[in-house]
Amino acid sequence: MSFSWHRDTLTVVRAPVATDPYGNPRRDWSAAMRTPLPGCRVQPVQGSRVNASDTIPREGLDRRRRVFAPVGADIESTDRIEWDGETWVIEGDVDRWRGPTGAVAHTELILSRMEG
Repeated sequence: MSFSWHRDTLTVVRAPVATDPYGNPRRDWSAAMRTPLPGCRVQPVQGSRVNASDTIPREGLDRRRRVFAPVGADIESTDRIEWDGETWVIEGDVDRWRGPTGAVAHTELILSRMEG
């Protein structure tokens, strides 16, 4: 279900799995496919502006956003998301939440990116 306030359009970036010179699987981001995903709502995550120097040994800022996406959104945890002129990674799982009737009500995920 899409709501009138779900006006953000994300771009899902999905890279195929390739093999590196050592025979290991890896994502080939140079051959990634981009698919627009309208009907989303992007919101800040409380307390998401953490100085990276507090958690990892470098200066920077760790930013997070919560995304509410449509029920049938084709998003995988290994995808990247382009939104608001920036590329974000998906942190953790892509969750599909059920409503009171038992049917899937929406898709939810957390986006993360480092600045600095």
